[in-house]
Amino acid sequence: MDVCTNLSWSPSTKWPNVNRYEVFLSFRGEDVRRNFIQCLYETLTASGIYAFIDHDGIEIGEEIMPKIFEVIKHSEICIPIFSKDFASSKSCLNEVEKMVECERTIMPIFYDASPTVVGDQQESYQQSFCNHAAKGVSPATLNNWKEALRSVSRKRGWELEKFQHGDHQLVKEVVSTVRRLLRKDELDVTDHLVGMDHHVQEMMTKLGVHYENGQVVEGQTLMGRRVVEISGLPGIGKSTLVKIVYNKIHHLFEGWSFLNDIHGKVEEKRLASVQEDLISDLQKKRCTLRSSADGTAFIKYKFRNLRVLIVLDDVSDFEQIDSLARDPSWFGPGSRIIIVSLRSNLFNEYSQVPVENYEFQESARLSVLGPGSSVVNICDGILVEKYELKQMNDGLAFQLFCKYAFRGKPVPQEFSSLARDISLATGGLPSVIQVVGSSLYGKPIKFWEEALDRLKREPFNKEVKRILKRRYEALEDNAQQIFLDTACFFMGKDKTIPYYMWEACKYDPCRGVDELHNMSLVKTRENNELWMNNQLKVFGREIVKEENPRKPFKRSRLWNQEDIERVLNKRKVDAVEALSATFDNCRSFPEHGFFPNFSNLRYLRMNHVIIKGNKQSAKKSKEDLFLPRLKWLEWQWCHNISSLLALDLSGLVVLDLSWSTSRTWRCWRQIMKKAKNLKVLILKDCCWLAESPISHAPLKLERLNLERCSTLAGVGRSIGKLRNLVSLNIKFCSFVQELPEDIGSLEALKELYIDGTSIKAIDFPVGSYGKLEIMSACNCKSLSLSNSIGNMKSLSYLALDDTELSELPCSIGLLKNLQTLSLRNCRGLWKLPDSIGSLEELQVMDLSDAVIDELPSSVKYLRNLKVLKMPRTFIREFPRGIKNLESLEEIDFSGCKSLTGECNVTGLASLNVLLLVHTDISQLIVTICGYSNLQKLRLDDGVLILKIETTKGARHQFNGCETATQFQADGHHISMLTVSQTLKQGGSQTEARKLLVDEVWL
Repeated sequence: MDVCTNLSWSPSTKWPNVNRYEVFLSFRGEDVRRNFIQCLYETLTASGIYAFIDHDGIEIGEEIMPKIFEVIKHSEICIPIFSKDFASSKSCLNEVEKMVECERTIMPIFYDASPTVVGDQQESYQQSFCNHAAKGVSPATLNNWKEALRSVSRKRGWELEKFQHGDHQLVKEVVSTVRRLLRKDELDVTDHLVGMDHHVQEMMTKLGVHYENGQVVEGQTLMGRRVVEISGLPGIGKSTLVKIVYNKIHHLFEGWSFLNDIHGKVEEKRLASVQEDLISDLQKKRCTLRSSADGTAFIKYKFRNLRVLIVLDDVSDFEQIDSLARDPSWFGPGSRIIIVSLRSNLFNEYSQVPVENYEFQESARLSVLGPGSSVVNICDGILVEKYELKQMNDGLAFQLFCKYAFRGKPVPQEFSSLARDISLATGGLPSVIQVVGSSLYGKPIKFWEEALDRLKREPFNKEVKRILKRRYEALEDNAQQIFLDTACFFMGKDKTIPYYMWEACKYDPCRGVDELHNMSLVKTRENNELWMNNQLKVFGREIVKEENPRKPFKRSRLWNQEDIERVLNKRKVDAVEALSATFDNCRSFPEHGFFPNFSNLRYLRMNHVIIKGNKQSAKKSKEDLFLPRLKWLEWQWCHNISSLLALDLSGLVVLDLSWSTSRTWRCWRQIMKKAKNLKVLILKDCCWLAESPISHAPLKLERLNLERCSTLAGVGRSIGKLRNLVSLNIKFCSFVQELPEDIGSLEALKELYIDGTSIKAIDFPVGSYGKLEIMSACNCKSLSLSNSIGNMKSLSYLALDDTELSELPCSIGLLKNLQTLSLRNCRGLWKLPDSIGSLEELQVMDLSDAVIDELPSSVKYLRNLKVLKMPRTFIREFPRGIKNLESLEEIDFSGCKSLTGECNVTGLASLNVLLLVHTDISQLIVTICGYSNLQKLRLDDGVLILKIETTKGARHQFNGCETATQFQADGHHISMLTVSQTLKQGGSQTEARKLLVDEVWL
């Protein structure tokens, strides 16, 4: 860029962190219209792309070109904008030369100078070079500039004159391409993919996408409109396949959207919400709808000229997509719709939908291509196809079965043949393999023989259902109730809250959930969420439906809105004990026409419900109150909290009034007086809650969540009376500036979340916060920590992300029980105190995006450290202190572009993840002997030397490079590429073969 340029909208006055920029823009400022550069820069920035422009942050008096060269060196993509007068600037020519020298990805824009003019230095470029020569520029420098221009002119770029709609269209195309190259829009897909290449190729063919050698052919024009339905057994990998395809092709479209769990969301009457997501994704801005009918009309007419990619995941009925993408002609030519179907005949219904594209309606006709074909061809350019994903092959099925049946241990000789036969009998369905394998873990061989016999005798689907049913019936009664609750209401929810209800119902949740874990019916994820396979979720709900298939009001649990509508007309519904009634729009019910019908409810979740009662509710006797057995009330968007006075709240343990629109809270004291046994109070996003609810809170309260109560001014000075309080969440209560003095005296307090508040300081006197284990203070911009933090002896988790801390107090080393320390994005934190090495129990340290350039030597004492995350920091060399930490399992230095030299991990026996992408590491030393834990090694975008010493496995030669291959007992194949060093004869330096590695998997 021309360093004489000074645009008024340059966004910074401080020298930038060169490691952060992804795109470098080079231009001749006086020669390119200001609005084009501004539009390009702002659009890139708005898309989440860090772009460097002008002298973005270069301070007066600094030597400019070396700084700019550093930015070019560390940028992913360089975009020179060639204008008529570009070559008149020596700075611009130097920048292009540096781009070529650093082998950056260069994407030129030929603004008003053609590639020929630039590459051959014609017209104004020829005159500019003559002027440079006349001013004394050396011939060598001129030749370097010319060669750089020739090189860049041959690269694929954009020519403004070829864009019919000018600057706006060009900017849109550039930003779309940059996002794709930087993988900004890709979905998360598991790293452990097996056998997917063939399926991806088949999908590309059906979608009409040219796909060669594992890559989408660029520059292609998609024709017509196509719909592809993916079907197959549950848990077979349909969603994974479609995510891979989506990541590879979404850049070919003008709009794209991936919508998951269509079945669940539509069943919960959240169709308008799904439509909002689709519209927001396609038009790149948030949308709010009044009704699903409005959404259908909007989708039908808004996107007729837009080429879109839409993925609808987990669709069980055609009606679920009727209001989303019923007709492909709702979208522009070249559009593609992918449907992941939960049942096999959905395709037939889709192919019979009348075409609504009036331009072709008269000529549209349906022709089925041969008997049994899965292709429907409509002559106006709409093609509907089906792709069925088959089961896993025998080898992969065997590996997966052994994982569950033997829990990673070697297969005993006496079980080897049976294990292979059973894995074959499961039909290659991963979810079934998991169930059968788990059920046989630790069982005698006789159980295995019986299982194999049953699988051979009975049809596959019946065997699966029989196994699940038997395992369910083997559960204790309380565990069965917990399983059904989870399948109907709590999948994906934090298990902490349901525990309170289950305890109040005498379900013994600790024992029950543990039993479900052991039976592989329910899992608890790392974030404490309850989770089960979708097949198990359906299975659990089927059990409830079988209680009375024809009469929903005689079932124990209701979640389907159609069933609920039918039940609301009944006078008495004694059987129903749990109800989730969610409505898209406000629904009004008379007090005596809703609550009395459900006399045995213990769980009630509803939103947008208005209960119209009489003014005498507060004066009712206990015998006249409704829902006497209620334990959980989740009433979101409650219009008037006074409606709660009509309920018997004496047994209530969980109350959630999040997003309440009630403008008056005068009756709060009465409500809390009734709810004397309340344990959990959730008031998230209650925008009219100005006074703290603590003053009237029941003494038994254990969890209080006031997150995003935007008008709340303080926590409340009477918090000291809540001696049982375990968790306090005031995240993003931005007006809260301090904590009450007596909060530290709460002996039961274990969790404190103050993220996004205006709290500036917290004092931790000796003896206070005695049981505090979790403290999260992210986004507290003005927060400072005093040495008193060392008094929190029980603290195990400390998060200070996005704060402006410049240092940590030395007393942090006194936190002997600290297991997780998160300092992500602390831009002012440039070093850690030496006392950090005293954190004996520390397991996770996350310093992502901090400005730290080295670790103190004391980190060598962190013997229990398992995870070290330092991506995009300024670290300059591989820390010596961590080289012998035997517990370290994961190291992430990705994006540390200042990281150079040798990386020696020979002393890290537990390491299984090592990320070194986008670093300048020159040498990696790994000892494979006793080193079989390493699973993931990413070394792309770097010149690397791998030196591996091994005494195991076979050794081979490949083009002068040595390869080692190993096979583990569990059947996993490990392949490692090694590059041996060749010492120069008579010299002290090492001559290494340069190896550019994209990904190395161990």
